[in-house]
Amino acid sequence: MNNRKLQIAVLGSAGPEEYIEEKPNPKAYILAEEVGTLIGQLGAVLITGGKGGIMEAACRGAKQVGGITVGVVSGIQRGVSNNFVDVEIVSGRIDNGEETQIIAMSDGCIILGGGAGTLQEIATAYRNFKPMVVVKGLDGWGEKLAGSYLDYRNKVKLESANTPKEAMELLQNLLSQKELYV
Repeated sequence: MNNRKLQIAVLGSAGPEEYIEEKPNPKAYILAEEVGTLIGQLGAVLITGGKGGIMEAACRGAKQVGGITVGVVSGIQRGVSNNFVDVEIVSGRIDNGEETQIIAMSDGCIILGGGAGTLQEIATAYRNFKPMVVVKGLDGWGEKLAGSYLDYRNKVKLESANTPKEAMELLQNLLSQKELYV
């Protein structure tokens, strides 16, 4: 019997600490917190990059319902993740290589908007056949790529959903069709 918990990555932009010139989208944070809550209620482990913004909001949501959160952070220093991360994994890399670790640790991904780092995570998830669902309405790379494949090989379609609840249901369905832990 397999007692492993699902591990779901939430991908999206960091907060104003990283993007000083941008105003945060309050809607994105509300949706990310709802996604985190749903992951926590499912009993799955939430995986993020451990920063602010979408990552912090998702972790906050998971923690409110007793969920487990993991933040994979760049560099060699501990204690840099947001206050809602239970397990901080230090990548040991200073070149933002944690994107690969986040995807490798995850069974599937939910995407909320996102910039260049999110695009890198999406490409890594695509190349590793990870199911992905975009919550629509937040612009960014998730929105631009929703409903499509990244290339002619048609490895993984970036599915889309209108709400966090729809996204979770769709991801659970996709994961039930995929053989995990191989």
